[in-house]
Amino acid sequence: MATGTTEFIDITTVDVFLLEQWAQSVSRARGKKLVFAAHIDRTPEAELKPGQIYRRQRVSHLAARSKSANAAISYETVTESEDTLTINNYYYAAFAVEDVITRMVKVNQITAYLPEIAYALAKQEDDDVAALIDDGTFTNTVGVLATGLTYDNYVRSDQYLQDAEAPEDDRVIIISHAEKAYAIKQDQFINSQYVKLQEGKSNTGLLGGILGYPVFVTGNTNGSNAAGHDNVMMHKSAIFMAQQMSPQVVTGWDQDYYAAKVSAMETYGMAIVGAYSDHAVWMKGL
Repeated sequence: MATGTTEFIDITTVDVFLLEQWAQSVSRARGKKLVFAAHIDRTPEAELKPGQIYRRQRVSHLAARSKSANAAISYETVTESEDTLTINNYYYAAFAVEDVITRMVKVNQITAYLPEIAYALAKQEDDDVAALIDDGTFTNTVGVLATGLTYDNYVRSDQYLQDAEAPEDDRVIIISHAEKAYAIKQDQFINSQYVKLQEGKSNTGLLGGILGYPVFVTGNTNGSNAAGHDNVMMHKSAIFMAQQMSPQVVTGWDQDYYAAKVSAMETYGMAIVGAYSDHAVWMKGL
């Protein structure tokens, strides 16, 4: 024990008595806004209850022909193709908690991580849809990667969908955060004469609307800020998807490890609808 006029019980000497407190709240990792899977055709789910492969026949237009006097009419023979969706994605998320730690922590670990199972599986679906945008199947593209989209790019994309006779409803524009930062510098995106802005805050990713399209912003577009992102203008029929096994949380107790186990699994398939490959435009940009 030291003595002297400048010797005190201070922050250094009292170190072994200092209390540490762990919060009952947590700093949860921020999740990306998942918008892709919500804006595609999910109708196959109702039919694909049993089975692995879903086939949808295409129906082409017939031709109108001029009728000549005293001549027999001609009949068309149509050989159609099909669009196919296969259940070939199998994903799960899981964690386990040893029983011995439950009395040592303030935060219930199962409660803390249970929401992350749902987010992990939902994000995987969204990732897979986003990856289809640049796979080369869509007929039309505009823009240049790592270069901001111009208003003319949006107008041209809209014309592509108009030329394809895509239905007017259920169309969307999905862009990256970097593309949003560039877009809101353009008068057409911020002037109320052109666009209706989304009021207030929203966790849906909805920015507002332009050219009659709702615009969604997400951090889940394919790409990077350096290389550019795969933005898209599309009608929902361009991609179809079926989630055959929806995530169901399963819990169990492992006696050998004295641990609680939690897991969930999903199975699904998705594909670009070849008949409607012109119902989406790959918008290369920031």
